[in-house]
Amino acid sequence: MKFPIKFFLVLSFIFVYSCNNEKQKENFDNEQRSVDNVLKRFPFMDKKMEKIKKVEFDSLAISLYRNIDKTDYDEILVFQKGSKFYAIPFLSNMYFDFWNFKNETEKSKFANTNTTFEKELNNSALQLNLSADEKQQIFIQLITSILNTEDMLEKKPELFNDFVLWSPRKSKYKDEEGNNCLERTSKLYKQIVEDRKNGIRPSYILDKENGRVYKLFNDSKNVNEYILRIETYRVDCFTTLYEM
Repeated sequence: MKFPIKFFLVLSFIFVYSCNNEKQKENFDNEQRSVDNVLKRFPFMDKKMEKIKKVEFDSLAISLYRNIDKTDYDEILVFQKGSKFYAIPFLSNMYFDFWNFKNETEKSKFANTNTTFEKELNNSALQLNLSADEKQQIFIQLITSILNTEDMLEKKPELFNDFVLWSPRKSKYKDEEGNNCLERTSKLYKQIVEDRKNGIRPSYILDKENGRVYKLFNDSKNVNEYILRIETYRVDCFTTLYEM
């Protein structure tokens, strides 16, 4: 029996479409499987992870995993919608390419992760099929309930006066001078104030515990979209002083 070429073209299209869909769908129906997927993708991460925090709201939830026995740690964020889960890495400041720091001049001493926090966060929304409103809810809960960040930084100069956050997560990096770290932080604060004075209105968020400032943009063109763009600045100071 002979089949027309058109028939095979249709079959090929169906096969390719199915494969692409299968590849894109990476959400899990089990929270631990989503965590294991991150550990598989990033084998340098510590395997002994425990859930240390969870926040639930509507049909959504966020969990934070960490090795509680370590000072030098990386973390995992698990996002949940209904019965579906998707996890992403939340790495320490040692991985410069993951955070794509805008104020970092030193070259990374660690192998590239070949991804960024922004990409991972946006991909989690894709995998869980989040609406624009759900994306906003997730991010608001992430920065307020999970990370306990501070905003309105242009009105809080006291946060940046003599601000040196010593980080024990030094590892391969050299110790940094406190004055150099203070200069970097002061320069960032001037940028924050200048942006506000010039009517530029991105949101700056201080994640003090992790030694980062996030500069947030909503690049959506209409109210039915929520397209988050993130620029990250490092505000910690590497030292061996508290290394364990």
